[in-house]
Amino acid sequence: MNNIMKIIVVGAGKVGYSVAQRLVQDEHDVYIIEKSAERIRKIENSLDVSLVQGNGSSLKLLKQIGMDDVGMLIAVTDSDEVNMLACSVAKIGGIPKTIARVRDNEYLQDDNRKLQEQLGVDLFINPELVTAQELVQVLQTPAALDVEDFASGAVRLMEFKMSEDIPYVNKRLRDIRFPASVLVVGILRNGEMIIPHGESRLMPYDKVFILGAKDSMEQIALEFHEENLSLDTKRVVLVGAGLIGCNLAVLLERAGFIVKIIEKDLKRCEYLATLVNDSMVINGDGTNMELLEAEEISDSDAIICLTDDDKLNLLVALLAKHLGVPKTIVRVGRPEYIVLMEQVGIDIVFSPRLLTSGEILRMVRKGEHVMSISTFEGSKAEAVEVELTEVSPLVNCALKDLKLPGKALVGAIVRNGSTIVPTGNTVLEAKDHIVFFTLPDHVNKLLTYLQPPV
Repeated sequence: MNNIMKIIVVGAGKVGYSVAQRLVQDEHDVYIIEKSAERIRKIENSLDVSLVQGNGSSLKLLKQIGMDDVGMLIAVTDSDEVNMLACSVAKIGGIPKTIARVRDNEYLQDDNRKLQEQLGVDLFINPELVTAQELVQVLQTPAALDVEDFASGAVRLMEFKMSEDIPYVNKRLRDIRFPASVLVVGILRNGEMIIPHGESRLMPYDKVFILGAKDSMEQIALEFHEENLSLDTKRVVLVGAGLIGCNLAVLLERAGFIVKIIEKDLKRCEYLATLVNDSMVINGDGTNMELLEAEEISDSDAIICLTDDDKLNLLVALLAKHLGVPKTIVRVGRPEYIVLMEQVGIDIVFSPRLLTSGEILRMVRKGEHVMSISTFEGSKAEAVEVELTEVSPLVNCALKDLKLPGKALVGAIVRNGSTIVPTGNTVLEAKDHIVFFTLPDHVNKLLTYLQPPV
């Protein structure tokens, strides 16, 4: 199957724009349907897509675009109902795959799975829930900036920040004795992703991507652990009880964290109080230094700033740092602020928009033998898990003989439940699960390279 598709995106808001941008990067033929003429004007010179003004749930409009060769419809307007209707209409018209952005958690419950099938939606995606789940995983691994699992949990990829006191600093990779079954697959330095080799050095302030067997990765996490961070993050303060805050409070409480939420809006506080059992919900201003001191937030292991105001989130995080909170995590609406915020000392900066478009991209790229795809650092790098079949062109080849397109690295191989960190002499076998680490521009070329000859 060719990886290039004709894809319709319904809705040109922030998520729709990010999704379309990533799809164009992957060389798909993208059509955006948007009701607002103003939004269309804003993006017509910045994206190489076909723009159609109108209603994305109109069968007539979809027929005008031509549905015969459309591989997928992605509906990401601000309305759950419009998104679900657009997917239903697309399925009726013969479009094989559909994704709907749905923010109401009620639709995501197991007893609504049948409804999802009947509506003709292949994937419900809730940006706020995706973001909350990602944050819980990061909090459960205090030393890491990001964590992703592959091959049913056998392989883990973690992102760490190099500091002066980490034993690996200023050393060449070939001179470092890492735990067994571990490989450095990427180094982010000054905003540029480097696919490393034996001569590459780990420098202070680098962000390092390490892939390996899960047990070995737990050992690595201890090496990167900072003295002032609790090994066991348990006390978390959330500032902002919007949709992300509510989802996150529920998930953290369920995972055994001690949670305190500060929210200005009394109605949001009252609503959140109905969702949680043991968490403390405080009606107040998160930028008020006296309130932060009175609530003893300096005793917390982490603070997560989740309001819709990027500058406010930064201010609260810096106040918390000043009061001694060891880990600060900030939500941004504008991804271009990520590097800036990290430079002034924020530990983790995340964009729900980028996380959502990354999640949608996984679905777009997932083929019969592509098991999963994860993106890192606002899509500066990607990890792809592939299962080799008997007819794969890679079977019975040694890694040193492969000519992988672009900059791609084989990070790990899972064979019969065992994780192998490969060398040039490793020979690939059918049914191997391989995790590649590569740059976004090269993913499509890599997936094409991995396909059996027709």
